[in-house]
Amino acid sequence: MEHGKLKLGKSSAFVKRRLLWQPQTSLVLEADFCPLPGICGGRLWSGMAVRQWNGDIQALEILEHVPTVNDLADLLARAMQSPLSDEGRGRSEGIQLRDNPEWEGLFPHLAQLKIEVVVTEALPNWDEAAVELTRYLQAWWTSREGRRSISKAELGYEDEMLDLKIAAIMFPCQHRARRGAGKAKQADES
Repeated sequence: MEHGKLKLGKSSAFVKRRLLWQPQTSLVLEADFCPLPGICGGRLWSGMAVRQWNGDIQALEILEHVPTVNDLADLLARAMQSPLSDEGRGRSEGIQLRDNPEWEGLFPHLAQLKIEVVVTEALPNWDEAAVELTRYLQAWWTSREGRRSISKAELGYEDEMLDLKIAAIMFPCQHRARRGAGKAKQADES
């Protein structure tokens, strides 16, 4: 896959016609990618789209390569068409992204979908979720390494990646539960 060359259409998750069928909501997403240090030799990246107003994770991806504009398009499409949170799906009103020239090829397509793009350095809910995800996966990886009864060579890279992706699938529910418990504790203290 080429960097910088956006691939749209039936073979990708980002199909404009399908996204146009989604009702437009007042939802604003924060989306970005970050490396996952200390996991699987440090060659993995995580990508997330989170709701701006409450930090719910709408889409989560673990990549084995530096993210491309196609990865961002797929992540956003999944966040709008089949979100991980309990709330309904829909076409976002806005997307907040960090400044990355790689993403610019997607901007005209988002504008056609009437989705406003804001380039910013401040993605507070995304940053909080990314720190928590990184800690969660690092702890999971470390505990898994300690209890492994067979050698790495016997397990195989594909099995390790599958296990890691299963752990990542479980994270959004745990993230939401921890945030809910934190809010309940704050309410009790006030």
